[in-house]
Amino acid sequence: MKLSFEKGGREAVAVGPLSDLPAVLGLFVAQMVREEFAVEDICQALKEAVEKIKSA
Repeated sequence: MKLSFEKGGREAVAVGPLSDLPAVLGLFVAQMVREEFAVEDICQALKEAVEKIKSA
């Protein structure tokens, strides 16, 4: 599974198996924080990630 979010020239990407979803989501959030995304952007990215996971 690959999660990605891009905004304002910044990007966060996390790749890993669906079986290790907690670690993949944690990495994704950590990268977004490191890239200084706003809290609203992090929430939006997580909503999109959950929709992607549901459809997988």
